[in-house]
Amino acid sequence: MASVKELLVNSLKELLEAELKAFQWHLQEHHECISKSDMENADRAKTVDKMVACFGPEEAVKITVDILRKMNQNNLAELLHNKGQHEHICPCWS
Repeated sequence: MASVKELLVNSLKELLEAELKAFQWHLQEHHECISKSDMENADRAKTVDKMVACFGPEEAVKITVDILRKMNQNNLAELLHNKGQHEHICPCWS
């Protein structure tokens, strides 16, 4: 079973560099816990570490799915949603 962090990092690996920056922008704009300086030069792993530290694993998955949908990355969002459900990361999806 993959950890939450592994699932999130693997999802973010599917994004191009410009898409990752857009993801990070959405994250810092809509969540006070994440600052611009947190995301400055942040790679995928650092982004995920900060999200899990701020929101906890379940909420980090939900937020990632929401942001991916805002970015029209619907296939990736659905894949993460389904993996989260399959791995029982978020019981609310069961």
